Amino acid sequence: MGSGFRCTALLQLFSACVLILVASGAEKEKPRSLYEISSENVNVGMEPFYEGNMEPFGVVCVGYVIAGSPNHKLLKELAAVTKESDEILFDLQIPIAAALDWQKKESLQIVRRPYAARLWEAVEQPPLDMDPIAFPGKAGKPWKKKQVRRWLLDNGWTTVNYRVPGYRGKKDTFPFWKYFGKGNEGGVGLIVVKMKDLDDFGPQFRAARALRQHIDKLSEKKIRFAIMEKLKATREMREVLKMGLDDDIESELYLIEDAGKQDKVDNHWHGNPKKYRLQNFSEEAVSSFFDAYYAGKLPTFWASLQEGTDKPYKYRDLQLKGTDFEDKVFGAAKEVGLLVAFFNDDPEDGCEQCVHARKVWDDVAKEVARTNSLQNIVIASLDQSTNEHPEKIVANKLGQAVVVWYPPGKPDHRRKRRQVLHALSELFSLESIMKRVKDIAEDLEEGEEL
Repeated sequence: MGSGFRCTALLQLFSACVLILVASGAEKEKPRSLYEISSENVNVGMEPFYEGNMEPFGVVCVGYVIAGSPNHKLLKELAAVTKESDEILFDLQIPIAAALDWQKKESLQIVRRPYAARLWEAVEQPPLDMDPIAFPGKAGKPWKKKQVRRWLLDNGWTTVNYRVPGYRGKKDTFPFWKYFGKGNEGGVGLIVVKMKDLDDFGPQFRAARALRQHIDKLSEKKIRFAIMEKLKATREMREVLKMGLDDDIESELYLIEDAGKQDKVDNHWHGNPKKYRLQNFSEEAVSSFFDAYYAGKLPTFWASLQEGTDKPYKYRDLQLKGTDFEDKVFGAAKEVGLLVAFFNDDPEDGCEQCVHARKVWDDVAKEVARTNSLQNIVIASLDQSTNEHPEKIVANKLGQAVVVWYPPGKPDHRRKRRQVLHALSELFSLESIMKRVKDIAEDLEEGEEL
């Protein structure tokens, strides 16, 4: 089940201009098929299959069937799905084996990785995933494809998918599509952890232990928890997700609802609004985070590719990021108003006018900064190519830069009275913009609003 990784095309997964991540191994891998284990291997047992196929998914499916039976044929069909024949089951990525003629009574079960059992017992917590999950089929009757498929999608998950070496120490790639593809009908609890390599289990266990009671609760609501390592091997994935980019932070939790259902969005969708971040794993901080989550009071985490970089700002205006947009715009001092220009700086996003507009906006920031009468107006900007944000009145794909006015006042007032300055956006010359800025300043001085 391929492990390579590359960027190929556009998909509106977390923002409308996020690159699709395609497992290039899925393009190169051999066609999937059922692992068939003959009765000659009964004494050997299933351990070789578990050892060779449990990673990096943390879960496998095993059917004990009679060779040539309808159930054997069904497993062959399910194990050999393609992206074209069944994209949902394909993305689930669950290896399936048939133990042929091992038992007279046919049965089907999902086996999850029972990792760190002794560690959980040492901290007086019940180990995770110790028992198989049995398919509730009727004895003596063939299994129905629809029911088995549904059972796989509901149960084909380990409670916490740790990152551990696979067969003969192989460092398998994080199974991106299992969690962010169509096979996940729920959410993701992505735990991004700083570690030396996949043999460094301590940081993973500390993070899982801090979250344990909430993992147990949210797993029942189809939030799938997985650990992603902060190593070079996952850098491209983390950049596409715009998550886990600050290497100075040891552990982060990204709680993402409806993680695999963001491919049908409009041009005013700038990221999944049901996405939340925790960076402090102290007992008090974890409790506070989840209390707010259960109460529906957590602020959305708007992701930014610029996070964790030390690059100096290129321009003289206030450079906004997805992570600080709401604080710096809606949470700005109530005495000031903000003019925020939205750009798509990446040439591949097709905003040819944005290059010229950036230079003009930089000159505007310079002029405003040295004009005493304009100090109650903040000139700011945001690059949509690298930042998510909550501003729905701005299109995601821009043909030209768009300027939004956020008037002075409290956050609720600022949200209600904000507006796109269409004429300003269309002209985008230093002279026309400065004239409008001065008019706005005069109106504010006289107590008027736009």
